[in-house]
Amino acid sequence: MKNMYAVKCLYQSKFYSMDNKLLDEVIPSWEERIILIKASSMEEADLRCETVAKEYESEYINVHNQITKVRLYSIIDIFAIFDTNARTNIEVYSKMFDATEEEVEKMLDVEYPIED
Repeated sequence: MKNMYAVKCLYQSKFYSMDNKLLDEVIPSWEERIILIKASSMEEADLRCETVAKEYESEYINVHNQITKVRLYSIIDIFAIFDTNARTNIEVYSKMFDATEEEVEKMLDVEYPIED
C-alpha cells in the first residue's frame, strides 16, 4: 500500500541576459514548495523526491526580457501525510522571496540547523 509523503523543496531563480550571461546585479529569487509523493516507504519517497522535485525546474523569458532559470537548490524535509487518498505530485505550499545566496544559507542554518 502506498503512503503519502510531503517533500519541502527550495528553488533558486537566477537571471540572465538574452546572450545567456548571468546578471550578477539582480538578486536571485527563491521559492519554497511542498509537493506530495505517493510511496511505499520513507526510503522510497526519499529516493523519488529529487526526481519529482526537479520536474519543476524551468527556463523562461520574464517581463524584464531576462532569461529566468529556476533550479532545485535543496530538499529541506520529507514527512509522512496520513491522507492516502490525496493525488500525488501536487504542490501544497509555495513561498517566493528575493535574497542573496548568503542570506538564504543563514536562513537555512537558523530554520534547519544540522546537528552533529
